[in-house]
Amino acid sequence: MAAQAVAKAESGNPLAWVQNKQKAAGAALQTWIKKQPPYVEVAVATFGGATQGGVLGGVMGTMSKMSPPPPNGAAGPLAGGQSGMSTMMGGPLTQARNFAVMTGTHALIGTTIKKLRNGVEDVKGNMAASFGSGACFSLVSGVGGPNPIPNAISTGVVFALFQGAFYQIGKQFSKGKKGDGAAVDAAYFRTDQMLETLGLVKYKKNFRRGMLSDTTLPLLTDSALHEVHVPAGPRLLILDHARTYKNYYKQDLAKRAVLLPKDQ
Repeated sequence: MAAQAVAKAESGNPLAWVQNKQKAAGAALQTWIKKQPPYVEVAVATFGGATQGGVLGGVMGTMSKMSPPPPNGAAGPLAGGQSGMSTMMGGPLTQARNFAVMTGTHALIGTTIKKLRNGVEDVKGNMAASFGSGACFSLVSGVGGPNPIPNAISTGVVFALFQGAFYQIGKQFSKGKKGDGAAVDAAYFRTDQMLETLGLVKYKKNFRRGMLSDTTLPLLTDSALHEVHVPAGPRLLILDHARTYKNYYKQDLAKRAVLLPKDQ
């Protein structure tokens, strides 16, 4: 009944329905992964990274094949640029392999380091993963020429430096945009988690407008959700979830009481 109500409520926007389904599937996958041994998460992340890289490499290889030849059979710089690079990198399958190795290695190293450091993700871990992916890309693609090991090391260093710079720049931008948002997000941590699990992330703003934070999860009522303009279908799903995990949320709030501000 609840699922049918949600489908009816969102039937007017198929794109939103697809996006919510994708997010719900992603949240369900993440929940399942967290219950598995660490090596399962590493394997899934590596497979996902390699798959994305393989698709990207295949597309790039296909596009390079479709590029027009140099005019009038030109030689020299005109012939040695893009076609020379295409020859060095190979066709679609070769580029798919190269990029799959690069992104898969990055995911493997990055996820492994993150698990070993109990979930800590920082510039050092990102640079280490980028070094490994750059070195492996150099070796498998053959761009190192007659000196593969030294060139693999230098390529890895370049990858690591670029990744470190981009990571630090992104971190500074995110700090400037968030401001006091980190404290606010902490107060809605379980609320956001619930909405993501149910595929209802579009209603995060509604919860914030009504100040329905984690402390209110065990107290949610139909009228409270109605006041923040959550449609009937999603209300049923949210209330069912809140009732099912009511005791869990109470215990979680008790554990976090010493960390959260008294007014949240």
